[in-house]
Amino acid sequence: MASEQEANKQVVRDFITALGRGDAEAMAPTLSLDVQAIATGTSFMSGTRDYDTILSTLGTLRSITENGIDFAILSMTAEQDRVSAEAEGRSTLVNGTLYNNEYHFLFTLRGGKIVRIREYFCTKLTEDAFAPLMARQRS
Repeated sequence: MASEQEANKQVVRDFITALGRGDAEAMAPTLSLDVQAIATGTSFMSGTRDYDTILSTLGTLRSITENGIDFAILSMTAEQDRVSAEAEGRSTLVNGTLYNNEYHFLFTLRGGKIVRIREYFCTKLTEDAFAPLMARQRS
């Protein structure tokens, strides 16, 4: 059982690394095709995303940050089919604004793939930082 939990933690590390780089090709193998990612809160970033939406969102992340998000995992705990990860993310947006947020991710895995993600972060900070840049891309 311990080795399965360590394997699940490695899948989560791979996911977080790929997320920070905005690397859909590296992230895809960590996800089950029926994955659901739930971003908590009430901002435009909140809601539930499926496999295709998760991967397509990475392009937006790459386009609004200078070099993605540098995630530092502060703690990680694995139990049964779940992995909890606390992380800090540091980034510089393309407009020069620093975007530094704190995260808690709760992952559920099945067969070595992520099937559910619950993401907790400061949605106000994210909305204030990302919304203007994303609006410029649409216009």
